[in-house]
Amino acid sequence: MTDRRHYDAWRLLSFFLFLFYVVVCEQGKMIPAEFEKQVQRAKYEGALPFMVNATAGTTVLGAFDPLEEIADICERHNLWMHVDVSGS
Repeated sequence: MTDRRHYDAWRLLSFFLFLFYVVVCEQGKMIPAEFEKQVQRAKYEGALPFMVNATAGTTVLGAFDPLEEIADICERHNLWMHVDVSGS
């Protein structure tokens, strides 16, 4: 999850999970290599990553994450990929 995601999703998830932020580029898009680093970090720290919250149109910048690249990483690590869609 990046800091550019839907605000309610962050609030809800922060009650139940340990969250790892992923670095975004200047346009607000998730950087797939940084996402994979966070997956590896979580595993190294003993966590069991199970999902990523990608976005097709962030609420602030309207940025679209590189969904195909993120999906490839999810497939490699057996993660659920959730995509929020914004009408911005």
